[in-house]
Amino acid sequence: MNEKVKTMESVVSRLSSTILRTHFGKGPKSVYVNIVHPYVCIQIREFISPVEKILLSKNEGTKVFELRDLMMDEIKSEFKRSFWKEAELDVVELYADWNLDGKSGMILAILKEGKIEKQLWLEDVNKKDLLEEISKVSEVSQKEPGSTEVFWLSDRSLLIRRIDIFTLLEKELINLGFTKTLKLAKRPIEQNLFKQSNLESILKCSIREIYMDWNFNEDKGYAVLVLQKYN
Repeated sequence: MNEKVKTMESVVSRLSSTILRTHFGKGPKSVYVNIVHPYVCIQIREFISPVEKILLSKNEGTKVFELRDLMMDEIKSEFKRSFWKEAELDVVELYADWNLDGKSGMILAILKEGKIEKQLWLEDVNKKDLLEEISKVSEVSQKEPGSTEVFWLSDRSLLIRRIDIFTLLEKELINLGFTKTLKLAKRPIEQNLFKQSNLESILKCSIREIYMDWNFNEDKGYAVLVLQKYN
């Protein structure tokens, strides 16, 4: 990794921590950043506010998700402005998901640059088997995607991009304005299906965390799998 990328990752980590602390009242304990153009993956650790802690103690996890989704909608523009001003990263899309039990989260920024940085494929992972298994998971929860692509952000972080994924029923719910409800319903279903799949045996790693978010207007979704090597 060159020094320029390391510097940008450090800047993004600092900015992300500051923005979250300003708007949530408490910042994360740590922020890890991987930049693989056109993707900027921001992994957040030990992030939970006092109010959220109270809600979770009363089994109100859905409300916490709703509040965080609302807050991220409000501060997306600030992330974009700050990333451009401080690191000259031109963000066109921003996604986020949270693991409330693990007090962790993921923010995924998509950069304007269309060129995808060439990445080495891990030799012990069969790409064909991996894509087929992801398609099977997608078919159970919705339908087979029009296209599925996978990118290694690091040897422990796998990004999945799926396009043309929503069923006719889901599209009608989106048209009727039920995107927030649909997101709350899809998140646990798809995460459980990923956990129950054969992905771990194909990846030869355990899946420690799964983050996912969708662009309902453009019929596409992203997932990030955080992996842990077997001992």
